Amino acid sequence: MEVKQAATDVEGMLREGPGKYAGDKYDEEKVKAELDKLPDNLTADEAYNYLIPLLAEDYKPHVKVYDSLDPTIKTNVKTPDGVNAPEGELPKQVNVEILLDASGSMAGRVSGGVKMDLAKEAIRDFVSKLPEGAQVALRVYGHKGSNQEKDKEISCKSTEVVYPLGAYDKATFQKSLGKFRPTGWTPLAAAIEQAKNDLSGNTGENVENIIYVVSDGIETCGGDPVKAAKELHESEIQAIVNIIGFDVDNEGQRALKKVAEAGGGKYTTVNTGEDLRKHLEEEYDRLREEWYIWGLDSSWDAQIQWGDKWEELYNAEQVILDKYTRERDRMLAAKDYLHSSGKLQNDDVESELDDKIWNRSNLISDYSRETYLKLSDMLRKARDDEQERVKKKAEEMEKKYDQ
Repeated sequence: MEVKQAATDVEGMLREGPGKYAGDKYDEEKVKAELDKLPDNLTADEAYNYLIPLLAEDYKPHVKVYDSLDPTIKTNVKTPDGVNAPEGELPKQVNVEILLDASGSMAGRVSGGVKMDLAKEAIRDFVSKLPEGAQVALRVYGHKGSNQEKDKEISCKSTEVVYPLGAYDKATFQKSLGKFRPTGWTPLAAAIEQAKNDLSGNTGENVENIIYVVSDGIETCGGDPVKAAKELHESEIQAIVNIIGFDVDNEGQRALKKVAEAGGGKYTTVNTGEDLRKHLEEEYDRLREEWYIWGLDSSWDAQIQWGDKWEELYNAEQVILDKYTRERDRMLAAKDYLHSSGKLQNDDVESELDDKIWNRSNLISDYSRETYLKLSDMLRKARDDEQERVKKKAEEMEKKYDQ
């Protein structure tokens, strides 16, 4: 009866199984029957080589867990969206286009000054504090003709870009704000439709397109701004349409809210300079709170990731423990049977075989325990490092918005 030489190193031992009667296939009487077939006068090496293909356990699936375990931990909780606030870090390419109502009613006065002046002030402040790297565009509408019936056609066709999409330049942007004055009707739908052309080509997972409509009233040119906003939001551009209303009556607010909702954005009313200041403060408070919650959620996410990976690691270590213990006990029982059956040369061979079985068990035990402890330590460090990272990030951003 020929038998393969058994492995002497732990790497080989872990790949030898499964034996014919390993695991649930073990049957003591069948094993004894196999042992009875072995030749007499066996040496320790020969006996050991016969036992391996009969009783060696299958460690490969659990070794694979060790080998494939990724000890890194990286949270994937979505960071708060800083676009609604005028300041924040830029997680991806952000394109902001402002559609400014230049209809005649924007020349009206409210508490704090002329509506158009307040609008320009709000826009100037907003774009100056956008994240570094954000691109900005400014489109006006209703800025030609007048708000008289005779000029309705020309005014309703008037919408143009006065600051093309690009990096923010303070002087150039300021100059663009002086290129028009409030005069005509309100072709809001046409402006939203044209914004789609302005942003064309800016698509993809790493691109975020945001529209801000600054207006004091509803569409007056017969267009359908709700439809236009919905189509823009649902297009490949996936733009979010937000609306800032200036001194808008109840009917106008209801209409503009519908436009913002259709565009996936929000509606905000700003009647005075003080209202604008409060609105921005509320945005900062919102972001500060969201970053605090993000820190908690991210820390918990790191803990969950650690727990899932550690459990997988621990289970593999425990199964290996169970298997090498079971394997050792069965091999020792087989050794005793061979000795009592007179298959071994002498008592010294029995003792040497006993040592071989224990050596195998100890090597597998040491490998498993050392690997488990090493990976466990790496996981713990990765978790702690990630939790510290998100803590610092959350605190940094909370402080940033603590205006």
